[in-house]
Amino acid sequence: MTQNQDDSPRLLGIGTTKNGPFSVDANLIATGRTCVLGSSGSGKSYTVGVLCEELCRNGIPFAIIDNEGEHTGLKEKYEAIWVGEEEGCDLSWDAIDLQDLAKQAPDVAPLILDVSDLNDPREKVSSFVKALYDTLTERRTPYLLVVEEADKFVPQYGERIPIIPEIARRGRKRGLGLMICSQRPSLVDKNVLSQCGNQLVGRLIIRNDLQSVAQFFPGKGLPKELTALRAGEFFAMGGFCALPVVVQIRKRTTKPGGGTPTLAKRVMRAYAGAARGTEEWSEGTASRTLVLQEHDRRLGLPPSIKPEDIPAVVKRQRSLGILGSKEAVTSVELEYRSLIQLAVRIRRGFLKKRFETVYFFLDGGTGKRVSLNRGLDVKPGFENLLGLTTLQVEVLKETRPDYDTSAFDVASRLGEAKSTVTKVLNTLNEKKLVRTIEVGKKRLYRRLVNLPGKPEEFVPRELDLLDPVKGRIIPAKMREQDVREAVKGLWDGADVFSFDTMLYPVFKVDLLLRRRHRQVLLDGRSGKELVI
Repeated sequence: MTQNQDDSPRLLGIGTTKNGPFSVDANLIATGRTCVLGSSGSGKSYTVGVLCEELCRNGIPFAIIDNEGEHTGLKEKYEAIWVGEEEGCDLSWDAIDLQDLAKQAPDVAPLILDVSDLNDPREKVSSFVKALYDTLTERRTPYLLVVEEADKFVPQYGERIPIIPEIARRGRKRGLGLMICSQRPSLVDKNVLSQCGNQLVGRLIIRNDLQSVAQFFPGKGLPKELTALRAGEFFAMGGFCALPVVVQIRKRTTKPGGGTPTLAKRVMRAYAGAARGTEEWSEGTASRTLVLQEHDRRLGLPPSIKPEDIPAVVKRQRSLGILGSKEAVTSVELEYRSLIQLAVRIRRGFLKKRFETVYFFLDGGTGKRVSLNRGLDVKPGFENLLGLTTLQVEVLKETRPDYDTSAFDVASRLGEAKSTVTKVLNTLNEKKLVRTIEVGKKRLYRRLVNLPGKPEEFVPRELDLLDPVKGRIIPAKMREQDVREAVKGLWDGADVFSFDTMLYPVFKVDLLLRRRHRQVLLDGRSGKELVI
């Protein structure tokens, strides 16, 4: 591939702002360090595809590590070499010499390294990237390496490809640029991410991810729009522009691959059974317990207490005061409870209402709100709302625990028909959430349960990859739709923005004293006894 001899800067047109078209200097991309970050559905891979189209159009050599076959569509319009295992690819992984491919890379068409069908892509990616680094060390010519799903190759925790951090630090002098792309920036090696002087940041929801990009925004705090950006909207900053600006990414001219499947008619068949050894179903109930295998990678918090320390931590009863025999610890089992991390858009303020995104946790098994400030603290209330419709929650909220109210009064406050509210109140009465009494000819209602107040934003924790762990997972039983109905009814104008699962360690301890068995749950982080 011949290099353009024109010294004028080449611009890559990637979208528009409120002030007009938005372009970036091709040199910043080709030899710089760039990150493209955004949660699932933000348009992150689509944006990378637009950048690749611009690189192809301008004759800038690059190789992209494609984890999902997302970028093979570039071949519709541009010359590119597809390395993969599917029918129609140009080169097969098993039939190529990666050293030779790396040596020729600066002189041939862009490389689409499709690793979607490889069992362990890290080995082949590592071999190619190391050879590419050696090639550019000798030749000193501009070339760009694009790494999709970078958290798989340079994770913050776990095994990484060591040559990629080396490229982030020292690749520029060799002409080797780097583009890091991820849905979960908090899971990417922070040393690599911090090297990225050019940033495109789309919608992020999870608190850890928001914290990880705070370094890119000047001043104090993150822009509130970051959690509410639409698909295809990205903050451009760093080397791209002096101050952050929202860019609407242009439409692609080639068809992206790896898109989300759409619904279609299908034929239902009988369930054939699950693989043995991964799930244990308890008879007569919809709940299940999953065993976390060696190869599983789950996000959560590891225990701070070792199993062998449990006898010294747990409060053991005695038979006869301080002189009697003490309970013996007969077994200790580590479990991981599934907590639901919710991001909720909610209106706040007295005079000037504004939308904010707040975060809180629910215990996935009970539906109770929990906080993690000093271990696992349970705050009952929210679980009473699960399974109710938005209207049922609104009606329940308008009843009072300290005095009786009529269906007419509730209907007046909500602006609903009395007949509708009466049916809802009778349903709530059947669920034992309200009680009813007759006073003369009037039927009155009183609430029997407490309701949660407005959520306070939790203090976030850095999550770890629990890989591998030995423990049992207690999965979440609740449905996202049930939580959404409760949230919309409980807080005016609110809605669930994200619904994510994390794991929290709990020890199940069996105790024995003179043939009397007792079981307690201990917080795996604080060691305190839990009542969940």
